[in-house]
Amino acid sequence: MAANLQATVPLVDGATLSDQVTEVLRHNVVNGVWNVGDVLPSETTLASDFDVSRTVIREAVSRLKAEGMLSSRQGRGAFVASDRPRQGFAIPERDMESQRKLEQILELRMGLEIEAAAIAAARATPEARAEIERAAAAYDQSNKIGGPAVAAGVTADLDFHRAVCEATGNSYYLSLFNYLVASLRETMLAGRLQALKRGGESRDAIQEHYDIAASIAEGDAERARQRMRDHLQMSSGRLLAQLKTEDGLAE
Repeated sequence: MAANLQATVPLVDGATLSDQVTEVLRHNVVNGVWNVGDVLPSETTLASDFDVSRTVIREAVSRLKAEGMLSSRQGRGAFVASDRPRQGFAIPERDMESQRKLEQILELRMGLEIEAAAIAAARATPEARAEIERAAAAYDQSNKIGGPAVAAGVTADLDFHRAVCEATGNSYYLSLFNYLVASLRETMLAGRLQALKRGGESRDAIQEHYDIAASIAEGDAERARQRMRDHLQMSSGRLLAQLKTEDGLAE
């Protein structure tokens, strides 16, 4: 991140980019840098100022929406709704180190995305369907690079699933997805790195993405639902298997 923004709030060592940006945004709201009713700078401006991707900005904003500090107005972006966070849905960082908790979080993700795929098949615009197909192809391409681009592969994977949630036309699906993957991103990256150490990632996920995209393009809600279910069950199994190192996850 840009040095001037890092300096505005002390950060925990090892914090993810999403964690860091969230803390700076929260600090700015609580300390009156932005007042209640103020509209935040655009995603593009914040991404440039923080020197991070727009995806990281979306994830941080989604977290603060879940806390009730930010809200959205159609066509105007995010604005400050409250200068004090309310108690709400949250995933503690330590939960990502527990196998049982991680399994539950992955199960929650399934419940969200299986139905999102069905809704997208029934409701997606031609533009949204084209974006899903583009994201599937981008994920395929990211797997051909490998090595140093492992983080880009995780981003491409999440971009595909985000496109499906966005295609529902329901902003709550997208907001909850962004919140969940802000917590899951680093765990997925760790799993992908382990997979590379063991000989490379499974190519199955690439075809699974294409199959989901095809079902949505065909407008087949039931098939899209089933293909997303199959994909998430298999990808969750792959991730948990990859993370079973010598030390393993905590129970």
